[in-house]
Amino acid sequence: MTLESIPLDGTHGVRIEILERSDTTLVIRWVEPGKCHYGEQRWRRRSAHTSGTCAVSRRKIRRGDAVFKPAERPAPLNASAMICAELLECVEA
Repeated sequence: MTLESIPLDGTHGVRIEILERSDTTLVIRWVEPGKCHYGEQRWRRRSAHTSGTCAVSRRKIRRGDAVFKPAERPAPLNASAMICAELLECVEA
C-alpha cells in the first residue's frame, strides 16, 4: 500500500490527505474547517526548530526531531503545524 491519497485525521478536526511524497517533500491537501483550506500545499522535511505536537498523531515533537512543515511563502495559516517524519515511515510500512 502506498501512502499517497490516504486521508489522515488531524487534531482539531483537520483533514489531511497526502497527495505526493518523496524523502524530502510532501504535497498535502489540508482542510481545517472555519480556518483554512489548502488544496495542494508543499511541505518540506526538516529538523523541528521548536518543540510541539504532531498534527496527526498528537505525539510530542522535540526540538531537533525530523518533521515535515509547510514550505510555502508567504507563511500560510498552518505554518506552525508539524507532522512527525517517523509517523509517515510507520504508516507506509
